Amino acid sequence: MDLKILSFNIWDLPLFFVKNRKARIKGTAEYLKKLDADIICLQESFDTKHRMFLRDALTDSYYMAGDTEETKRLLFWKFLDMSGGLVIFSKFPILESQFVSYSRVFNSAVGEVLARKGFLEAIVKTPKGKVRIINTHLHEETQLFDRSVRLSQLAKLFGLLKQDNLPTILTGDFNEEALMHQDKFSALFDSRGFVHPIKVARPSDVAPTYRPGNPYVDNWINRTSFPKRFDYILIKNMEKLGLQTTKYEPQIMTPPLSDHDPVLLVLSDQSGTR
Repeated sequence: MDLKILSFNIWDLPLFFVKNRKARIKGTAEYLKKLDADIICLQESFDTKHRMFLRDALTDSYYMAGDTEETKRLLFWKFLDMSGGLVIFSKFPILESQFVSYSRVFNSAVGEVLARKGFLEAIVKTPKGKVRIINTHLHEETQLFDRSVRLSQLAKLFGLLKQDNLPTILTGDFNEEALMHQDKFSALFDSRGFVHPIKVARPSDVAPTYRPGNPYVDNWINRTSFPKRFDYILIKNMEKLGLQTTKYEPQIMTPPLSDHDPVLLVLSDQSGTR
């Protein structure tokens, strides 16, 4: 069994400055169908109608964790989901799932409070056993305390996880450049047994996912002069399933479908059985 995991911030906020949403969602649906990943974790999937469009495009090949059109909230005359813009699509049955929102008390940006960010956890049943999938979106880059907030969000996430040895995949938009070179972040991940695939993959795989060359990044509210890596996939205990990293890299599309590039991780069967 090879396992293909995609993490993608699709920038689907129903706001005036978010460009070409309908066209990009249609393109995203085609991209996801063609990629045929086993696990798809989306961030900023706030528009529930678009989310259901993606689900329908993926057909019955996938199970879904995350809010549907029937569970939504009204915010400034816009309907948004109740799970922080997070959704998980899985080819494997989802045995259980939960969404947990992060504290909004110390957020240093109004948008962070309104986004209701958190983490979405799902336990899926693969042919080799259970796997925990965690999809998250951490606090954006700001001028005040943003890194401390991201660390506290991760501390809450880890504090609420069951203390077990279940193989786990942690994905999302971490909003932290050079994540594995930040000592406090690395120490936190190491303490919970999470490994960045770069340790077993090529060094060239640490490529940016938020690039000035992307026309959607050249937006008045999102503009940056420097390429940054915000999006990651981390793994824990996947060797228990006989799986090792064989591919881990951003997927650069022309034309782009979001201000972020999706990240693809492929774990291949090393046990000699299929």
